[in-house]
Amino acid sequence: MTTKNKRSNTILLNIAKVIIFLLALYLAYLILRPLLTMLLGISFWIIKLVIFLAVGFLVIHLFLKLIFNIDLIQMIFGRNWRK
Repeated sequence: MTTKNKRSNTILLNIAKVIIFLLALYLAYLILRPLLTMLLGISFWIIKLVIFLAVGFLVIHLFLKLIFNIDLIQMIFGRNWRK
């Protein structure tokens, strides 16, 4: 008789723990949503700026190399920049 009662209490305790865990996750989502939105927005613009600058640098390097035969990467980083 006590085994059935103990098993019932264990199942109810596990269900209660799962419900509390889900409520805690939802509460964390509600609290962190504005912060994560702001951080993701800032990181998107930083990545966009870095890619724009890198592509711009490579395009300028290509045009200088083709038109004037000037190696911009060698001028900036030096002759042995790969080593």
